[in-house]
Amino acid sequence: MIADPGTWSIADGFREFVIHNLKVPREEAADLGQLDDKILARMDAIVRNDAALKWKVIQRGFWVHGVDNLRDYLSSAEQFTMKGHAESIKCPTLLTMAENDSLGTSAPSFYEALTCEKTLLRFTAAEGAAGHCEMQNRSLVNRRTLDWLDEVFDSRVPRT
Repeated sequence: MIADPGTWSIADGFREFVIHNLKVPREEAADLGQLDDKILARMDAIVRNDAALKWKVIQRGFWVHGVDNLRDYLSSAEQFTMKGHAESIKCPTLLTMAENDSLGTSAPSFYEALTCEKTLLRFTAAEGAAGHCEMQNRSLVNRRTLDWLDEVFDSRVPRT
């Protein structure tokens, strides 16, 4: 399995934002789909007034999740987590983590939760591979990922 990036949970980044920036107690942020209407309205205003967030959440996120409002988006995001699932993965697993990719910052936690054969590949800005999915240097990602696949499959080929 290859997870690029090795995201533990889509909702966790939003949860931390709500806890730290909107001062919501952790218990109240446990299920983002159940946030208080006033908190949700504040969050919605922040997202709509930030061009990058507006594109990521409203223009792209709503479309990808098939929703038309922030509450439904956050409820949907809660479903995308490795909590309770990582320990069930049995196949060799490759996780990637690029510098400056906010969705990949949880890759080390995901890696630690895995009990299978696992590898964590880190990519840096110096390599030209920072940002989400290492988009500025996909050739490097492809090369290192294909090398990993070669190693995994080579180790499973019977030698005569």
